[in-house]
Amino acid sequence: MDDSLDVVILAAGKGARMRSRRPKVLHSLIGLPLLEHVLRAARGISPARLVVVVSHGADEVRATFPGRDVVFVDQGEPRGTGHAVLAAREAVVSGTFLVLPGDVPLVPPDALRTLVQFHRESKALVSFLTMEPTDPGPYGRVVRGEDSRPLRIVEAGDATPAERALREVNSGIWCLENTPRLWQAVANLSTSNAKGEFYLTDLVAVFSVAGKAAALCCPCVDDLRGVNDRRDLAQVEVFLRQRILAAWMCDGVTVVDPAAVYPSLDAAVGEDTILHPGTHLVGRTVIGEGCTVGPNAYLADARIENGARVWYSVVEGAEVGLEAQIGPYAHLRPGARIGKRAKVGNFVEVKGATLGEGVKAGHLAYIGDAEIGAKANIGAGVITCNFQPGKKGKFRTEIGPGAFIGSNASLIAPIRIGEGAVVGAGSVITHDVPPFALALERSPETLKPSWARAEDEGGNDDG
Repeated sequence: MDDSLDVVILAAGKGARMRSRRPKVLHSLIGLPLLEHVLRAARGISPARLVVVVSHGADEVRATFPGRDVVFVDQGEPRGTGHAVLAAREAVVSGTFLVLPGDVPLVPPDALRTLVQFHRESKALVSFLTMEPTDPGPYGRVVRGEDSRPLRIVEAGDATPAERALREVNSGIWCLENTPRLWQAVANLSTSNAKGEFYLTDLVAVFSVAGKAAALCCPCVDDLRGVNDRRDLAQVEVFLRQRILAAWMCDGVTVVDPAAVYPSLDAAVGEDTILHPGTHLVGRTVIGEGCTVGPNAYLADARIENGARVWYSVVEGAEVGLEAQIGPYAHLRPGARIGKRAKVGNFVEVKGATLGEGVKAGHLAYIGDAEIGAKANIGAGVITCNFQPGKKGKFRTEIGPGAFIGSNASLIAPIRIGEGAVVGAGSVITHDVPPFALALERSPETLKPSWARAEDEGGNDDG
């Protein structure tokens, strides 16, 4: 018996109801394209081959998923689901294959496995998942016979009032046998319907006569939610967010307001961490145990170690060490590494720099392309001047352990400030400073007594 399985994903539709020039399957759901969610579900059952049928925006879809183990098939002008499946005929190699809509992002791999097992036990040529939503709306109604076998699927636009009253509907998820008999039936589909398209659903009526059609009702309607317009997209996003947060809360994470926390599918959060409202966890962000994140924190591909706090701040591609404190209003850019118990505060920006244990950068500083030793202090208004005009790279700044950089100091890289050294406030430092030295740079101060009073009286003509 051939147990191999292919998956065909239908991603060719324009999605006219999205009112967008972008292909529907590329619209974002929790930071990932809709199609990415479906691809992940498909990979969850380890198919022999993944086939994606494209048409509208085909080049954009391909470009979004480069280097993937996916076979793309161009449908040409879309003429319905039956036409889309027929376009994939040459790409299907396994004895059985699943057909998944590219706009049903929440289906879990377990539901697909269950359908495949049901299909094989039923010895059917055509099997499909059904559901019973509260409002069947535009879904095709499933008509069953007295023996409960499916007789046909009637699209909503072609249904009689009695048929529209049926609750059970087609999910658009199919399991089919890769046989000449199946493909002959697909090739013979008719366009005699309200939309003038080749409906894959018509296969049920074809094979029900021989008892080769089977339907399995999925108990969880939410798993089969489809996205037809932006309202659907928003509703699915809310549902998926709540599903992720519920799992985290079961694992010991406190979510103060689940309606105001925005997780990523790939994020991870340790127990006893508290997520406050306005928290966004994007990409592969990993947060340790006992952390406090938010209010209003945006973390993208960030790594936060145990006991750290991040609030009113942005952390992008950066690492925050054990019990470090970030914020309020700090910005950690890619390559920033903040050491254990370090503090980065108000309006401090860090990029491509490592701050050692216990470093303090409390306010109004830019630290870029730098190495800051343990327990160094960065004063207000400090800037590491790292830019090289006309060059791709940046000059580096090194500040030794325990050094003190006074307020409004500018360090002109490349430069080294030694261990324990002190840089006076307002200095522009252009040369290396030895350990434990004091570096000052001052312009002479000019003092003109009573100058402002004379100017107010109009008698001061000193330029």
